[in-house]
Amino acid sequence: MKNLFTRISSSGLIAAIVLMTSCQDEDKRLTVQDTQDISEEALTDSYYQDIDDMGSVAIGTPSDSEFSGGRKASTITINDDRFDCNGVVVTVELDGASTVDIPKGKITVDFGTLGCADAKGNVRKGKLIFSYYKRRFQPGSSIVTTTENYYINGIKLEGVRTSTNITGSTEEAPKFQVSLTGGKATFADATVATRQSDITWSWIKGTTRALDQLVIDKVSTASGTTRGGRTYAVSLQEDLVYNRTCFFAVSGIKKYIIDGSKEIVINYTAGDCKTISVTVNGITRSLTVN
Repeated sequence: MKNLFTRISSSGLIAAIVLMTSCQDEDKRLTVQDTQDISEEALTDSYYQDIDDMGSVAIGTPSDSEFSGGRKASTITINDDRFDCNGVVVTVELDGASTVDIPKGKITVDFGTLGCADAKGNVRKGKLIFSYYKRRFQPGSSIVTTTENYYINGIKLEGVRTSTNITGSTEEAPKFQVSLTGGKATFADATVATRQSDITWSWIKGTTRALDQLVIDKVSTASGTTRGGRTYAVSLQEDLVYNRTCFFAVSGIKKYIIDGSKEIVINYTAGDCKTISVTVNGITRSLTVN
């Protein structure tokens, strides 16, 4: 579920940035550096979201017997193209107190040093370590993710990612709070971007699968520094809403503050899956995504 929406959200924002870049001759107020910084933020965010999703998929894979039986280690196979390479090893290590009802332990995904390419051409190397408590959709469950020389498409990702199920009960729509501390992305040219974030999102099930929605709560924030040394802060003025049919948000407003002063706002509230508006320091233009 989140796998689908993660890919939608990241590609949608990057598509919007491409359009903004194409409008430079008409609107000089949005610089090439601005678009590079926002596109870079969207890219690194999508890569960390991808790690979240792989953690959810990994935790959902072990059988009941693999979630219990005392402290032991075993290897499992995950049915997902991101893990489908020769030499990828997925190891489950149980905590001594792990049970079928309340599993606890650690899953390590070792992509090796040669690189594992998925169906979309993304190449991963190194290790992801997922320390889990309870099953993913149980209220109070958590996944703490760390990396060990982990790369995706030549970018090294570091930091601690903590995802907690904050749903009140299993009768409610699943809701998660996801934080990133010490986030660091090192690019092939040795430039570095830093990031920290605190995101809250919910999965709203529709009457049919096609009507499902993912909602990122407006309390969500992110901040950091770009490869060029500029600071950025991201906030939401309205919840961001994604569905399965549109490649970017169908509702919501996202705001960037660059170097503490320049304000760039992306507004998705047209809801027609083709129109957004971009406001730079109070000046707005409408953009159509074909």
